[in-house]
Amino acid sequence: MKKIIFPVLILLLMTAYTPAVNAGLAGSTVLSISLANYDPNPAIAGDTVEVRIGIQNIGGTDVNDLKMEIVPSYPFELVHGESAVQDVGIVQGYQADSTSNIKIVTYRMQINKDVPAGSYELKVKYYEQGSTDVTQKSLYLNVKSRESAEVIHIDKTALVPGKLSSLKFTINNVGNAPLRDLTFNWENSADIILPVGGDNTKYIKYIDVGNSSDLEYQVIADTNAQPGLYKLNLYLTYEDSISNQTKKISTVAGVYVGGETDFDVAFSESTNDQMSFSVANIGSNPAYSVSVAIPGQPGWRVSGSNSVIIGNLNKGDYTVASFKLQSPVSAVASQNMTDRSNTQGRYMQRSMNSSTSSSPDTVLMQISYTDTMGERKIVEKEVKIGFQNMASADGQMAFQGRRGAVQQQSVFSNNILYFFGITVLVGGVIVHRKYRSRKLLNPDFKMKDLFKSNKK
Repeated sequence: MKKIIFPVLILLLMTAYTPAVNAGLAGSTVLSISLANYDPNPAIAGDTVEVRIGIQNIGGTDVNDLKMEIVPSYPFELVHGESAVQDVGIVQGYQADSTSNIKIVTYRMQINKDVPAGSYELKVKYYEQGSTDVTQKSLYLNVKSRESAEVIHIDKTALVPGKLSSLKFTINNVGNAPLRDLTFNWENSADIILPVGGDNTKYIKYIDVGNSSDLEYQVIADTNAQPGLYKLNLYLTYEDSISNQTKKISTVAGVYVGGETDFDVAFSESTNDQMSFSVANIGSNPAYSVSVAIPGQPGWRVSGSNSVIIGNLNKGDYTVASFKLQSPVSAVASQNMTDRSNTQGRYMQRSMNSSTSSSPDTVLMQISYTDTMGERKIVEKEVKIGFQNMASADGQMAFQGRRGAVQQQSVFSNNILYFFGITVLVGGVIVHRKYRSRKLLNPDFKMKDLFKSNKK
């Protein structure tokens, strides 16, 4: 019984109080300004929002000419063509219990695209026409940032076939809200480029506003791939918190397969005064307009042209380039080939000693070529010849000189007795003739007297 009486007493008191309140407001104007609704709710950064403001007069005196003015501030801005001041007109009194007489004023606002998510103040002012009594009211709207992501960078645009390379993708948050639970994957429909050591899908837990995340893959391009540009299909998915739906981004990127190559150069043979070198394309790409040159360097001298054009070389192909190449050994040998053997031997020994100390038995070669991307490249190789091969190549002229000098010395040595015998015979004939002429003049003249007269 007591439980029923108590609520009844409360109701009677409220009934008695209401006329008292209405009696107190009967001679005044009391306006109630509120945010009726806004669409969309929450408002989206970068979009427009339609704001509806409700106006009630809970006092007993009518408002005859009410003006409503909105005061835009960050992040809100009136849509172009909208008026900040609107004419509400007459607002009758005692509308607290009647929703049909509520006045609604509508404004269309543009929201800044870079605003972070949050609750933002929208200020309004209202007053009667001609009155200086202005009242300001603050309304609050919830704003949500739009999420957005993009693949902004791929760190490598060219892959060498058969070579393990790192391929890095950068995912950037270009929206105004954090990104969560992202999934990224890529594919090459021709299967020319494939990941190694893992699959093509990676996951990102979180990317804050303005930040980015790097995803790195180890990839290899097929060794039999034709040089050219290949398409990668890129896919990124994440949860859109505004629509609560999965958002998917699909885009493409190009990666060039091809590029540079490599060479191997080896000493092949020496013929007469020429040295030949084998040049092989040991890389994964063809080489176009290949030329081989021997640049100026200490210890070596090229007679004639120092460059040979050998044309195109596919991968695995080789060719031969020949040069009239001389080392300091051959230069000294040629200079002294007419000297005597012992003198030439001393010069040759000095030449070998100086060549060994100042120049190794290797020659620097430059291979110039155009790669599959149309860029001109230069590869330098040091080719070991060896002193034995140097002697084989350089020694032919020196050997001819040494053989001539030895032959000349041998002829002189073999005929020296012959020359001596002739000299003695001629001298004997002269002495005998002198002796006979003196003997005829003096029968007592003897041979020993001839030598005595010579001494006198």
